[in-house]
Amino acid sequence: MNRVFYGVLLIVGIGLIIMPLSVPVFKSDAPYSVLNTKWNGISGFGKLLYTSGEITPLLAPYDSVGLGELEGTLVVVGPDVDFSEGEIEELKRFLEKGNTLLLADDFGTGNQILAGLGLDVRLSRKPILSLTYSKNADFPVTMDVRDPELAKGVSLLVMSRPAAILNVQNALVYTSNASMLDGTYGAFPVVARIPYGKGMIILVSDPDIFTNSLYRENEPFLKNLVEGLPKKTFYIDEAHHADFNPYSSGSVVIRRTVNRELVFYYVLFVAFIAFIFESGVAGRILAWLASLVARLFGEEGPDQEELIRRLEEKGLDGDKLKTILEEIRTGSRIGGGYGR
Repeated sequence: MNRVFYGVLLIVGIGLIIMPLSVPVFKSDAPYSVLNTKWNGISGFGKLLYTSGEITPLLAPYDSVGLGELEGTLVVVGPDVDFSEGEIEELKRFLEKGNTLLLADDFGTGNQILAGLGLDVRLSRKPILSLTYSKNADFPVTMDVRDPELAKGVSLLVMSRPAAILNVQNALVYTSNASMLDGTYGAFPVVARIPYGKGMIILVSDPDIFTNSLYRENEPFLKNLVEGLPKKTFYIDEAHHADFNPYSSGSVVIRRTVNRELVFYYVLFVAFIAFIFESGVAGRILAWLASLVARLFGEEGPDQEELIRRLEEKGLDGDKLKTILEEIRTGSRIGGGYGR
């Protein structure tokens, strides 16, 4: 071996330890997109859905993908593209079969869905103002989670300029009493469960609680929400995000933290290999092994005679043992008797 070989070992080994990994991904800058990893995307919520079941982004209108024939939960967060009559009919079929719609919106096109389904429930056109807030007045908080399953482990729910759910009774979550909507004070519903046919609509009046910027604060609530969904096959609506571009792609680079101790030991390992071969130690080890083999399979000596004698005491035929050892030594059974 030469120094070039050892250099290659060092370069390749250390390179594998410290090199970054490039993972190709599809990305989107559309607000409320599951493929948006920025503050206004819902990629964190998408990961939660992925760990809970199977997810499929819907990139085309409902009547193009045959939504009415599917089974599971349709997730619509922050829609801002109109829904056609054909899509509403597909959604009706989807719900009447016993499926679930999770609709989270404030001032987008969510009301178009509610009206198309023939419901009286609506989302308010103005945001709720509250004296109980987190970062500033644009981020009201509430602790009034009235559904016990949704409330497990939840200390508060952080929102961002939420709308109110109108014309609904017995909602699951309300704002604090120190809230105001269009000059009226009180607690306003922000999450509600609405039966529809054999199915169900979970209506949330603030899509921002799903965003990456608020995901950490709202994670316990969102986990409870997902666990309570009856079907764990999720269809995520991307077709109704105006800025969504399904063909935008890039790569995420995952940087490895250099393990200096691991690099140090690898260099020592290569140095040890170099020492073994360059100092002649490897040759001496190989010579010793060859000598050991020769002693075992070479001419009959005191060790071999003693071994045969002991085996004869066990009832074995000593002459046959000597014949076998001789054949192994000369290779007559390997090369001579059978050929190569």
